Amino acid sequence: MGKIRTPDEALALALERVESTLFQVTREDVFPHAAPSTTGVWEGTREGMWTSGFWAGLLWQRAALTGRAEDSATAKTWSLRLAPHVDHHTHDLGFIFSSSAVLGWEIGRVPECRDLALRAADRLAGMVNPAVGVIPLGSQAEIAAGLDDVTIDCMVNLPLLWWAWRTTGEERFMAIGVSHSDRTAGWHVKEDGRIIQSTHFDPRTGRVTKQETHQGSGTEGCWARGQAWGVYGFAAAYRATGEERFLEVADRAAAYYFHRAGGDLVPFYCFDDPAKPNVPRDSSAAAITCAGLMILAEHAPDPIRRRSRDRAEALLSALVIGYLTPLGDDDRRPTGMLLHGCYNKNAGWHTDHELVWGDYYLLEALRAWVRLR
Repeated sequence: MGKIRTPDEALALALERVESTLFQVTREDVFPHAAPSTTGVWEGTREGMWTSGFWAGLLWQRAALTGRAEDSATAKTWSLRLAPHVDHHTHDLGFIFSSSAVLGWEIGRVPECRDLALRAADRLAGMVNPAVGVIPLGSQAEIAAGLDDVTIDCMVNLPLLWWAWRTTGEERFMAIGVSHSDRTAGWHVKEDGRIIQSTHFDPRTGRVTKQETHQGSGTEGCWARGQAWGVYGFAAAYRATGEERFLEVADRAAAYYFHRAGGDLVPFYCFDDPAKPNVPRDSSAAAITCAGLMILAEHAPDPIRRRSRDRAEALLSALVIGYLTPLGDDDRRPTGMLLHGCYNKNAGWHTDHELVWGDYYLLEALRAWVRLR
């Protein structure tokens, strides 16, 4: 069994995977979404979906690391292809454009990307329910849709608003982000750090009508990727605002993740499925959590800084040693695959796959790991 010993080695493998992915998806003209762990052959769509910004984001991260003009040009092309999504009524705007158009400005200084990201931020901010202070799923969200439902996932859509506030100085972006974060912390994060996925509410009063986890093993189950979205989202909220209450929530959610993840540290798709260990793991949940912890390791004060760095390094080591190809000399799969992600077990969607967002957050975490050495 091969071992990946250094962050530089893991980073090189991740970049190799971006290269092999680019070769396939350019030929087929599709945005990559998921690839079976057994083959590494990507499935995707030409028009893109809520995950497609992560592919452009992988290309921008590659461009940042290589410094090559041609790599920036490729990332720009894929980012601007996502422009039709800016008119959709969905909280997924944050997923799509934070990792594509925002990075196109921050890394590539591409004016068209800045303009596209600001249009997307304006659209996302316009979705807020002013009476309740939250951004609902929206009428065109891909997994579920509605104006009376908020999911923990939306915490990772908010970086689009944090960026728009920094870029324009318009306080409405900050106000909406803070309001949504406060409401989400109160609704979704329990005292012990466990996160519930979805809250339904009365759009006029904000009264909670139902809470559920629909991608876990049951309505009361703790979905591992939802836990990860919470860790990352509240870490990003702290980084943007400096508000200690968001730092406390991120740290509490991370503590719950490590309490429940087990010795492998890469969790099963749901912490509470009674059929464990005969259920899928979700490496993407581990990658998202790791990237969120790296935010805290770079921006939080001690002792949370040290604790987050220790947790992040342990989790990243578990990922690159146990889940990143090559795992052995006879492994013929593409190098740099992050294996054993689970998109949606209940729907039967891509339950043992490489997932493009898992790759994205792994590369983000690896870049942070190199910076912190």
